Amino acid sequence: MAKIRPGRVVVDYGEDLVVFTVGLRINRLWKVNKWLPVLGSLPKMLRELEADPELGLLDSRFAVSGRVIMAVQYWRSEDHLERYAHSQAHAHRGFWKWFNRNVKSNGDVGLWHELYQVPKGAYETSYINMPPYGLARATKEKEAARTDPDDHDHEHA
Repeated sequence: MAKIRPGRVVVDYGEDLVVFTVGLRINRLWKVNKWLPVLGSLPKMLRELEADPELGLLDSRFAVSGRVIMAVQYWRSEDHLERYAHSQAHAHRGFWKWFNRNVKSNGDVGLWHELYQVPKGAYETSYINMPPYGLARATKEKEAARTDPDDHDHEHA
């Protein structure tokens, strides 16, 4: 079980970053030979990325909702993500070629991604009684200066 950090923490990170969500939707459950390889490719790529921090992935988490399996990823930059996606030496390129040969536009499996560029300081975080999670796990955390929602300055007291 993950170690819970009591109290409230916030992210301590002073760089730009990218939040990337990527996933698949199983459109035809009976087409296991189409969606299982797609599903299996996600952990393979993540293992490759985690093994080499220079590729730029800071952290990743899976989420499942019905027929949708997605990964929320934190990257150092869009350039890191693009270099990985287009590299001949890494798993993504081979997967994409397989997908285009075997699935492409037949409707058996849906794929999607969203990329959000986040300038340094353009985010707000709060983790209370949590193990390292999300952006705090991907970067660094620090104890929150304010712990009570009513513990702040009011212009009109």
